[in-house]
Amino acid sequence: MLLASVLPRAIETAELIAPGLGLEIAGHECDFCEVHTGEADGLEWTEYAGRYGSFDMEAEPDRVFAPEGESWNSFHERVHRTLQRVAREYEDQTVVVVCHAGVIMASLRTLLGIPHPGTGAQLRPANTGLTEWEYDPASDRWTLYAFNEATHLLALS
Repeated sequence: MLLASVLPRAIETAELIAPGLGLEIAGHECDFCEVHTGEADGLEWTEYAGRYGSFDMEAEPDRVFAPEGESWNSFHERVHRTLQRVAREYEDQTVVVVCHAGVIMASLRTLLGIPHPGTGAQLRPANTGLTEWEYDPASDRWTLYAFNEATHLLALS
């Protein structure tokens, strides 16, 4: 099963890797997108700051990014809810999701129970890094097997 966010860079990646995985893209889901920025979507940072002011999402986790957007907490809730739904809907199947770094980070925070805003240490996935989770419905437990795995890129250097 191959799923992707609705953003062009994820769709393009999914289209490129699908043949190599022997999979067809089963769907595109906005729930695999980065934080929804609402009315601020597409703004340069300087224009955003002029309209909405600056803020630290981790320091103000319930403040929405912009009108019609998400807060830090609501983004994490969406990612967690989406992962739980996918685990239920595709139980006993391998699911490949092409998403974005923010979604990977939110999965780490929510599934590993990392407190908000965290401990000061950070994990930052690189572009094209692979992260592997496994869900065990019997114990209702997630296991992280790989984070930011990039050995598939070695042949390109």
